[in-house]
Amino acid sequence: MNSKLSLLAAASVLALTFCAAPTMKASTITATYSLSGSAGGDPFNPPLIGNATGTFLPLGSVTWSDMIYPDLFTGSGDGTFLMTFADGDTLFGTAHYQGDFSTYPMVPFTQSLTITGGTGELVYYRGALTGIELSNQLDGTFTSSGSGTIQTTPEPGSLVLLGTGMMSMFAYRKRGSLFQ
Repeated sequence: MNSKLSLLAAASVLALTFCAAPTMKASTITATYSLSGSAGGDPFNPPLIGNATGTFLPLGSVTWSDMIYPDLFTGSGDGTFLMTFADGDTLFGTAHYQGDFSTYPMVPFTQSLTITGGTGELVYYRGALTGIELSNQLDGTFTSSGSGTIQTTPEPGSLVLLGTGMMSMFAYRKRGSLFQ
């Protein structure tokens, strides 16, 4: 009967551990970015490929790459991006661009970036950034900058370790009381 009670207690602790994850609050970071690079490709045979270097503060220096599929009728483009930091961690997500071609060949694009995930220390990051990209349509160079917020969430693995540790302590205590 004691083993059934122990198993029930362990299952309860584990269940409570998983329920605790959604109730923990995320941290919010205000971020700014600044990039300089070049892009190329054929808008009639997408994607357009962009590469840049710059900063994503407060997290540090980044290299940027994106793949954008333009809509020539609306002057917009949608695609994906990847930011790689010096330590190898990444942030990635979706990008939306809307251009104002009335100033051709220097075209300002509004940017909407949605961070949907990351790797390494940034694996649970999410957020939204908006900015402006100024693109030279003759040589493919661009600069962009913007800002937004990123939410970080607690790592679920830590919560599982907490539950596992509590179960181990409970089992150790029960075991000790059986031998006394």
